[in-house]
Amino acid sequence: MHIPEKNSKRLITFKKTFAVISVVTILALVWSRIHAMSNNTVVSHEDFIIATVEYGDLVREVRAPGILVPIELNFLSATSSGRVKKILLKASDAVDIGTVVMVLDNPELSQAVDEAKFEVEVLQAAYHSLQQRWQQSILKQRIVVADFSARYEMTKLRREANQRLLTTGAVSNIDYNESILLEQQLKFQHKLEVELLEILPVLKQAELSAAQAQTNKAMRQLSLQEKLADDLVVKASTKGIVQEVTLQVGEPFKVGTVLARIAEQDNLKAELSVQESQVKDVKKGQTVMLSVGGHMSQGIVKRINPSVQQGVVKVDVFFTDNVLKGARPDLRIEGVIK
Repeated sequence: MHIPEKNSKRLITFKKTFAVISVVTILALVWSRIHAMSNNTVVSHEDFIIATVEYGDLVREVRAPGILVPIELNFLSATSSGRVKKILLKASDAVDIGTVVMVLDNPELSQAVDEAKFEVEVLQAAYHSLQQRWQQSILKQRIVVADFSARYEMTKLRREANQRLLTTGAVSNIDYNESILLEQQLKFQHKLEVELLEILPVLKQAELSAAQAQTNKAMRQLSLQEKLADDLVVKASTKGIVQEVTLQVGEPFKVGTVLARIAEQDNLKAELSVQESQVKDVKKGQTVMLSVGGHMSQGIVKRINPSVQQGVVKVDVFFTDNVLKGARPDLRIEGVIK
């Protein structure tokens, strides 16, 4: 096929023009790039933070709210059954050791105490009576031993006299042998009475010990009844704050019923509520800063609850410094765990 010469010239001209435009464009882009790199930008020294790169630990702080709670609670429990007669203190009242919290009533205890006292008096009287009887018995036995001793010595003298008279013929062999037999009999009886006298103190001690044991048992029963009666006046066993009084006046109770709870005000810990998403960074032994009302104190993580409750984990923090000023149970605080 024959291509006209006029069309071929136009195509060559178009290609040359396109190549020239492309080269010019590329040169313009290169020139602008070189020009941008060659320009110097001036900035102020204050616009930079200059520091030395160091290697170390990155401290992260976990913030959590919480409350102060007593490390140990003292429970005042009923040692007998009865009814509440009077309540002298209520929740939030301060108490000291021996402070009366409430008074209880149990008429049966008064009767039990009187009966126990009477039982002790009866057994003590019986014990003293037994002592007197044994002293009398030992004294009588001593008299018996002395009597047999005298009779034995007398028969011994008679036998010796008969032995001397036997050679003269004034005493027959029958009388002499009779004196010998009587001497042997009294000697044996005297020996038995002496042995009985020696064993009487042992028998006395055994019987008195049994009687004393009965008396001691009655005295312990009396002490128990008196203690139960004394416990009707409920007293604080430690210094602190009354957390709760569980009963009302006139309300009945049984043995073991918790009557009141007392928290030691100087023996508190912080219970922080850490979000479950942050608790993975909390470990035992970490330092904690506790604050309330502008006052601060340092503590340490002692326990992390293994379970999650309502999206938070309870973390127990014990104070390593003095307890926060104005600290009291249930006081809201802020903690920062490092």
